[in-house]
Amino acid sequence: MSTLSSRGKAVAGAAGAVALALFLAACSSSPSSSSPSGSTGAAGAALPAASAPAAGEDSSTNFVLGTFLPLTGQLASLGPAAVAGAGEALSEINAAGGVNGKPARVISVDSGDATALQTIAEPNIKKLISSKVSAILGAESSGVTLDVLPTVDAAGIVMFSPANTSDALTGASKWYFRDPVPNSVEGNVLGAQIVADGHTKIAILTASEAYTTNLRDAIQKVLESNGASVTYGGTGKNQEFSQTETNFAPIVSAALATKPDAIVIDAEAQTTQILPALASAGFAFKNAYFIDGNLSSYDKTVGNLAGAQGTAQGINPTSDFQTLLNNWYKANENGATIDKGFVYAPESYDATIILALAADEAGSNNPADFVKYILPITGAQDAFTKNGVTPTVTPATGLTDVKTYADGLAAIKAGKQVHYIGVTGIGPLNSGHDPSSGYVTLYKFDSTNTPQPVTSVNSAK
Repeated sequence: MSTLSSRGKAVAGAAGAVALALFLAACSSSPSSSSPSGSTGAAGAALPAASAPAAGEDSSTNFVLGTFLPLTGQLASLGPAAVAGAGEALSEINAAGGVNGKPARVISVDSGDATALQTIAEPNIKKLISSKVSAILGAESSGVTLDVLPTVDAAGIVMFSPANTSDALTGASKWYFRDPVPNSVEGNVLGAQIVADGHTKIAILTASEAYTTNLRDAIQKVLESNGASVTYGGTGKNQEFSQTETNFAPIVSAALATKPDAIVIDAEAQTTQILPALASAGFAFKNAYFIDGNLSSYDKTVGNLAGAQGTAQGINPTSDFQTLLNNWYKANENGATIDKGFVYAPESYDATIILALAADEAGSNNPADFVKYILPITGAQDAFTKNGVTPTVTPATGLTDVKTYADGLAAIKAGKQVHYIGVTGIGPLNSGHDPSSGYVTLYKFDSTNTPQPVTSVNSAK
C-alpha cells in the first residue's frame, strides 16, 4: 500500500420547461480534458508514488502535502479517485524534478465523515499540523471542513479541497481554496433538469448534514421558482434524517404518501439503504435523481436504476485520464482498481499541481510564503495587487499558459508567471476562492446500474 492511501403547483406552462431545456442545451458543452502530456500517458508504466517525509523533513525542507481524504465513512466510495488524482500528480511532480529542487513528500490521513469528527477528523487534522505540512488536500465532506477549518486557519496552513461544495465555504478563510463549483451551481443544473423532464411534485430525501441540506435548499429554490413544489423534505419541514439512520421504510412511506412524481435522493452512503426501500415500495427509478455525493455504480440488488439521473460537479474525465489514474492506483495500491467512478479525481489532480506550482513561484514550501500565489496560478491576474504579490514578471506582460507541472516549472525557472490550465477546465479562482466558472455533468444510469455521462454544463457561479 502506498503512503497516500489507507464526499402542489404545476409548472407555469410548457414555455417554462422549454426555457429550462434551452438553458441546459445552451450551456452544455464537451470540455476538452485529456491525459496530461507530461505524464506517463494511458499506455505507459505507472510512476512510483511519492514517499512519506524522512526524519527531519517538513515544510522547512520539502514540499509536504497532507492528504485529508475519506478512507472510511459516508464518502469512502469517493476516496480512491481522489487518492489516485493526488497520487498521480505528485508522481509527475517528482518526475519533473520535485518542488523547489527537492522531492515532494506526502502524509496521508483519513478525514472520515461528519459523524466521526472527534474520533477521526479532528485528531488527524492535528497530526498534519504537527507534522508541519506545506498544504492540506481535503476534506471531501463540507461538514468535516467546516469543523476543522478554524484549527487549520489558526495554524496558518493552506487547505485546498477537491470536493467541498457547500456555499457556506465561499470566502471562509484566506487559507482555504477549492476547485469544484459550489452547491448553488449544481442545484441550478439538477433543478432545471427535473423541471425540464416535466416533474411538478418532488420529494427530497435529505440527510441532516451541512452539504446535503445546503444542496437541498439550492435545488428547492430552482424548483419553486419554476412553478414546481416540494412535497416532502423541503426547507423548514424538519423531515431530514440522521446520518446514523438505518430504517428507511417509514421515511420512504411518508415521502410517497405526498404523491410525488419524482424523488431526489439527497444523501451519501445511506443511499444503499434508501434504494431497496424505494424498490420495495414500487417506486419507478426512472423518476429518481442523484447528487454528486451518491453518484456511483450500484449492485443490482438495490433495484433497477436504469433511467435514473444525477449530477456531479466537474467534467467526466476522458478514458485516457481514467486509465492513467487506474494504472497509478493499481501499481501503488496493491493491485486495487478504481471501481466507483472518477468523481473529483480531476479536481484532486489539479489542486495538487496548483499548490506545487505556487510553492515553486514563491521559492518556498512555507504556506505563509506561497498562499498569495495560488490565485494567480489559476489565472486571476488581478490577484497580483489584491494579494500583495511581487511577481517575477510584471502583470502587463500577461501570464504564461501551461498544461502540465513540468511545463509550469520550466516557465517559472525562465522567469515567467504561469497560469495553469488543468484537466478540470475551471475558470480562475475568484475573491471567494471558488472557481469563477466550472462544470456540472449530467449522468443517466444504464441497465447495469452505472451512471453514464450525458452532457456537461459550464456555468459561472
